[in-house]
Amino acid sequence: MERKNGCLSVNSENIFPIIKKWLYTEADIFVRELISNGADAISKRKKLVNLEKAAAFKEAKIQITIDQKSARLIFSDNGLGMDMEEIDRYINQIAFSGATDFLNRYKQGNSKQMIGHFGLGFYSAFMAADHISISSLSYKKNAKAVYWDCTSDMKFTMEEGTRTKVGTDVILHLNETSQYMNREYLEEVIKKYFAFFSIPIEVQVVGNTQEEMAAANVVNDCSPLWTRNPENCTKKDYVEFYKKAFGIEKEPKLWIHLYNEELGVKGIIYIRTKEQMEQSIDGAMKLYCKQVYITDQAKSLIPSYLFFQNGIIDCENAPLMVSRSALQEGENVEKIQRYITEQVAYKFYGTFECERAFYESIWEDLNPFIKFSCLKDKLFSSYISKFILFKDLIGKYVTMAEHLEEISESHENTVYYISDDIQQAHYIKMFQNAGMNALYMTHVVDTPYIRKQESLHADLHFNRIDSDCYKALKDAEAEEAMAAEMEKYSAAASELFAPLFGDKQIEVKLGCLMTDTVSSIMIIDEEERRVRDTLELYETKGIDISRFKQGKDVLLLNMSNMVVDYMFSCERQEEKKLIAAHLYDLARLGQESLQAQEMAEFIERSNHLLKRIIQ
Repeated sequence: MERKNGCLSVNSENIFPIIKKWLYTEADIFVRELISNGADAISKRKKLVNLEKAAAFKEAKIQITIDQKSARLIFSDNGLGMDMEEIDRYINQIAFSGATDFLNRYKQGNSKQMIGHFGLGFYSAFMAADHISISSLSYKKNAKAVYWDCTSDMKFTMEEGTRTKVGTDVILHLNETSQYMNREYLEEVIKKYFAFFSIPIEVQVVGNTQEEMAAANVVNDCSPLWTRNPENCTKKDYVEFYKKAFGIEKEPKLWIHLYNEELGVKGIIYIRTKEQMEQSIDGAMKLYCKQVYITDQAKSLIPSYLFFQNGIIDCENAPLMVSRSALQEGENVEKIQRYITEQVAYKFYGTFECERAFYESIWEDLNPFIKFSCLKDKLFSSYISKFILFKDLIGKYVTMAEHLEEISESHENTVYYISDDIQQAHYIKMFQNAGMNALYMTHVVDTPYIRKQESLHADLHFNRIDSDCYKALKDAEAEEAMAAEMEKYSAAASELFAPLFGDKQIEVKLGCLMTDTVSSIMIIDEEERRVRDTLELYETKGIDISRFKQGKDVLLLNMSNMVVDYMFSCERQEEKKLIAAHLYDLARLGQESLQAQEMAEFIERSNHLLKRIIQ
């Protein structure tokens, strides 16, 4: 074998700056690339063995040696190896044709090309070293070992080598102070990309003295849980893997095991608890390709709503770009997205149908995630919307269909809901006393969810429990019996309360509620209330909202209440005015907070009324 000297066949001296700037953004990426290259070589050798075109070999293995004596980092594999001709073709010529076109594209920062088209992974090693060697022996019969040596000025030497076993060593000549000479650091980098790789990866240290040497240590789990058939996995398996993969001690409540060999998609999605989501909105959704970590930013492949959860998705056929750190869009991506969405939805559906009690017990953890997912993904919503639960005033979990059936005779297709159980406690008590029901919808995602449901179902209406609840709580029989009395006091009531309203547009209305414990309530149209809430948001941003005209509120006086009855029958005007002011403030407190002066007057008036009772 003749010694060969030369320069890499690229019509530019800037190949390495281009690789560093546009292909790879992380210095550690060369570790992933070199191990991946070794794994590809092993995979090809196995296929040749199966085809009886190569001799069988012992267990596949990748070994990384930290040579502290000579400051070298050696990546070794027992794959199919290379001869001089192959090194000349795949290494010296940068493993692609049309190099000039490639360089022109990447000088402009265009990286949207498929991985495997050029085979530049090996050259990422120059991000860590200025001097790299290759020692290889091909599997071919009578092949001779070859030794290749190159520096970052693109000048190489290639000659017959001394390797005696089939495989390849890629040798990085580093500085003694390089962080990759540190075993702990290197193992962390390897685990980032290959914690669950299918081929054993050993790391060993060779030092200057016996004390500096360390035995080889396998750093990866070659058979992670997601590669196994779900039928053969237990709850204990899933819990232990979750703790191992994500470092979280608290057990997950639910998980979805993806396993589709046709699409080449496997993985496990763990649904986080409500507490975990409140601590950190973002989960850890990692994309792998053939058990090699790629990225946690695969938003073009993994449905966006899943990024709130923890999980690993391994796509064997993921269309990676040149850097293997990003994805290309395409038909296969759409199929994978659809499959993932369907599997998540089927899991919730199956749990709802077969384990309703368990489903209800974990609903508070699922609630915000599922509703948000329905807002973000039409396909997911079409599968799961029927199995969304709501907690009602009784404390029971019901679907929307179940609730609508329950209220069909009292207030058909109008859903009363609670957004703040403390602020709306007064109205909750009214509903309970009247034997009426409402749904708790207290999460921030419920507001857009409500609007979405109303847009999809024209006949369905949502009313907050403190809005126009009079329709639900009205006692029609009592009003009919007291019609004459209400007509008698109607004008007097308007005259009595008018001075209290100032410039506010408020109508006084007399009516009867199904509870006699409530004296007065404010009635606000639901759409008007929503407009006001929106305007308040604008006001907090410094926008003048005075030009927006607001509708008229209604102060309802409950004629079934003894305080209201006493007020109308009272002949002492001052006392009547005092009661009227108190009834107005009580109604307002169910909707809003009083201003400082108003609150002071309310407290003073309350003390005065208590004093009158004692006297």
